[in-house]
Amino acid sequence: MKITLRSFHRYISLAISIQLLLWTISGIYFSFNKIEEVRGEQYLIKESGQQVTRPENTKKINFEEAKSLVAEKTTLTPLELQVIEEPERGSEFRGRDLPLYKIISQNEEGETINIYQDPYSGEIMAIRSSQWRLWDLMWGLHIMDWAERENIDNVFLKLFSFIALFTALSGVILFFYKK
Repeated sequence: MKITLRSFHRYISLAISIQLLLWTISGIYFSFNKIEEVRGEQYLIKESGQQVTRPENTKKINFEEAKSLVAEKTTLTPLELQVIEEPERGSEFRGRDLPLYKIISQNEEGETINIYQDPYSGEIMAIRSSQWRLWDLMWGLHIMDWAERENIDNVFLKLFSFIALFTALSGVILFFYKK
């Protein structure tokens, strides 16, 4: 059987179409959602003045202090505190220095929001909501790093990008040639 550009284009298009669909859907999602809202910046109370930091050799703040700082710096209601000391693959707090306090909070609508706080300075390091989790899932699908959702330099992304480019170029070429 003679493999022609047209039949090769047809089958490779079928193979790449799922990833092209995922790239398109995630790209549309990114363009319609403000990253500031995904990061939870709307929950932070704007501070005036200088940020006060504690020396690194001080002891950890206790739960009451952590809870008080969250109530002071955000519009969220802190409920529970967990200490995170071990990194977790693909976690909401990946890439952050440990240990961290995870303060489970609620917004005015009753949605659970996770706040990650430096246990020494009390600084809020990250705010994670269901909107952030969906964004993170879309990001993983977009960059084809389904486990860590960080590596934009992976083999799958490069391979599928070149296949998509070839498919598009062969489609343009075939447009001008009749059967």
